[in-house]
Amino acid sequence: MIVLGAGQSGLSAGYYLQKAGLDFIILDRSRRIGDAWRFRYDSLTLFTPRAFNGLPGLAMPGDSEGRPDRLEFADFLEDYATHFALPVQLGVRVDKIQRDSEGLFELTLSNQSTMRARSVILAYGTFPAASVPAMRKDFSPKVTQLNLMSYKNPTQVGEGPVLVVGDGASGRDIAAEVALRHTVYLATGRKPFILPARWFGKSLWYWLTEWGFFKPRTHKRKFGLKQPLPSTVRSLSELKSRGVHLRSRLVSANGDLVTFQDGTTQSVRTVIWAVGYVMDTRWIDVPEAKDEKGYLLHERGVSKASGLYFAGRRWQSGMASGLIVGAGPDAEYVVNDLIEDRMECTSHAG
Repeated sequence: MIVLGAGQSGLSAGYYLQKAGLDFIILDRSRRIGDAWRFRYDSLTLFTPRAFNGLPGLAMPGDSEGRPDRLEFADFLEDYATHFALPVQLGVRVDKIQRDSEGLFELTLSNQSTMRARSVILAYGTFPAASVPAMRKDFSPKVTQLNLMSYKNPTQVGEGPVLVVGDGASGRDIAAEVALRHTVYLATGRKPFILPARWFGKSLWYWLTEWGFFKPRTHKRKFGLKQPLPSTVRSLSELKSRGVHLRSRLVSANGDLVTFQDGTTQSVRTVIWAVGYVMDTRWIDVPEAKDEKGYLLHERGVSKASGLYFAGRRWQSGMASGLIVGAGPDAEYVVNDLIEDRMECTSHAG
């Protein structure tokens, strides 16, 4: 049994596999557990409080209502793996997964060696790569372009006007801190639904749990439905007070000149793309696991390909999927399905 990814979803899967007494190994390409968080932008703070950042069997220490930064959560993941003595092998990059002639899953590693397993849980990250639109090619080479993975802090940004594209939580954070040193324009999109941080003296996350928003749902999300943002993200009015110039949606670029939806234009020297994340599934060479466009096919993390599972996918079972609070429940579900499948196979073999 192989689990690919030692983030919150992969470690949660490991917890339940260990609890079931199954033999498994967790592979991760990083040098340290938690590096996926350590290498995000420096000022990143989670928008969920510590009370909702624990994993199965272990709460996150510290002020339960306080919000940890990226380094604290990365260290918690490392401590979690140590606490439960989970079998994690670091520095292992998987370049391809396919079935072999015997029906087992064959994982080809970056050093060209292979590993085989009857079952595999792919838990390699909800947000494995930053999305960068095709419009990036319309900019002059003189315009520096960064994204949600390559941007670390304002010292990377050279002289001249800066355009941040995308007004989600990360885009707003980045625009606010870069505006301390530069003239910043923030290209916004559809207005997000922002919820209050607290209500009747309790955390928003407490009420979302009480109201059942985080309960697994087998139905698929409606097209265009986005997870709401908590009010811990910076408001547009706060950004304006910090000197950020708000603009409408970015529609085109030519050299160093950008055009917005309202027809206004602006010359820029740096563009920071904060427009979300993408997943490259080309390395998953299991045809029945994907549709013709490469999207993963699964029901609550159980793949159409027998023996293959997913953990940590957005909307895998509901709103909580893709958030830390949903990592444990989603991992438990796929591990239970895996166990039931093995029991059925054993029963038929007998």
